[in-house]
Amino acid sequence: MEFLECKPRYELNMDNYQTIQTGYDGSVATLWLSRPEVHNALNGKMIQEIAAFFKQIEGNDDLRVVVIKGSGESFCSGADLQWMKNAFALSNEENLRESEALAQMFSAIFYSSKVVIAIAHGNIFGGGIGLLAVCDLAYGISSASFCLSETRIGMAAATITPYLLQKMNSPTLKELIFTAKKFDGDEAREYGILNRSFPTIETAEAYIKEVLTQIVANGKRAIVASKQLINQLSQETSLETMEQIPGLLTRIRVSSEAQEGFSAFLEKRKPVW
Repeated sequence: MEFLECKPRYELNMDNYQTIQTGYDGSVATLWLSRPEVHNALNGKMIQEIAAFFKQIEGNDDLRVVVIKGSGESFCSGADLQWMKNAFALSNEENLRESEALAQMFSAIFYSSKVVIAIAHGNIFGGGIGLLAVCDLAYGISSASFCLSETRIGMAAATITPYLLQKMNSPTLKELIFTAKKFDGDEAREYGILNRSFPTIETAEAYIKEVLTQIVANGKRAIVASKQLINQLSQETSLETMEQIPGLLTRIRVSSEAQEGFSAFLEKRKPVW
């Protein structure tokens, strides 16, 4: 289906990217997560390239909207398993740098002056849900599978939690994190992760096309100012707390519990907590 293909109409430094593909059509850019063989799982390179893309387009005043899609069968299945496995061999300083890079990527999307819209299908786990949370608008397919799966392998949903708390209430977020249960697109809409859910990709695409038409018809500066005001008023987490999160993630990432949980996951056995 066209929605799942990576066919940018106009390329933005395409040759410089290995894990994403980008296209530009008038005032709308599209960013495709492009690691379909691993369901677009996040690794260090993809995190770096997504952040670089948003930094690159920030000064483009003609660009007003960015749509993020996943190529292949899924939007984003969370963190890449091999990348996580390699993290256990890194020093504390190296782990902190990776955690900071992840936080900076989410921040680059959240604070972008562009309206950022995500369309979710297939598997959306962990950091994939984080990507939806930092977008201004998020839409998905009813049959999509969601899971905040970090605790299942002894990790914490550290970096994405401040953004998720702006989408949903804390009791619901606690239940989803504590249980690591799966839920579908309709439930994701009820929880506040998605603005709307749709029965098919085609109906989602048709609705989003309508939304894009409406956005670009409105005042450019008014939308940017509105986004900044809403983000400022809704962001209850202090800057100091946000700066401490990469350190927290680093400590959890190299903990014995995380190593046991991840090993058990790979070996398809129950972890010994």
